Amino acid sequence: ILQRLDDAKIDLAILSETLIGASVSKLKNHDNADVASTAKKLVKKWKGVAKQAAPAATKPAPSGDGKKAASKRPGQPKRASSAGAGTSEMDAEAEWQGLPQLRINICKKFHAIFLMSKEDLSKELNESAVRQLCLARAGEVEAAIDGWSRGAKQTYTEKVRALVFNLKKNAQIREGVILGRVPSAELPKMTPEQLQTEEKAKERNATVKKLQDSRRLDWDQANEGKINDMCGIKGEMLKASLFTCGRCKSTKTTSTQKQTRSADEP
Repeated sequence: ILQRLDDAKIDLAILSETLIGASVSKLKNHDNADVASTAKKLVKKWKGVAKQAAPAATKPAPSGDGKKAASKRPGQPKRASSAGAGTSEMDAEAEWQGLPQLRINICKKFHAIFLMSKEDLSKELNESAVRQLCLARAGEVEAAIDGWSRGAKQTYTEKVRALVFNLKKNAQIREGVILGRVPSAELPKMTPEQLQTEEKAKERNATVKKLQDSRRLDWDQANEGKINDMCGIKGEMLKASLFTCGRCKSTKTTSTQKQTRSADEP
């Protein structure tokens, strides 16, 4: 399969759409040395393809005057940064053209949230491809919320607020949406429990378990070992009872209860 991928003609559009680079990159640490070596070569080759297809606007324009280029060199990074920001804004405006201003603002908000994962995802994928995915997913999520709310503005606003909060906190869900593991159309339907972080889920499960244990009638029997450890009861003391034998004065005794009359007292 890797050999067929190496022979196939793959461009930036295919890499961005299929995310095949992320899948092949996982094979770089494969137990089979041939598989690992081929995967590394493929990833390196595709990174080169992505760099060649990167927009020319991100490259600084050559200057014919050496002195002018030298004098302007300190300001070049700033120009490149502003050009990149301008390109991103233009792409966003083109992506969401025709939407009401409120929906455009929501798309921009989701776009900014998805860009929080750009640095981590760019370690395995091309940065330009990650930017395109973040832009596309922002529009998809907003459209999914709009369709789910069915025109009810309050419902739309509440769902946007909830997803903005959870996507900011939960990097795993955020990256899952960007990479397509979590469908954008399913995001508005997810429950708060599904959207919460692993830490919050563990805290909630611990609280639920503690509440369930507190309602058990046999809690003392189920946790007898913990109670003994906390009270320092161990060794021979575990065999002791509450009563002392009247003859040998031993505490290794057993006891029974019997009803002496037709009343509630044993």
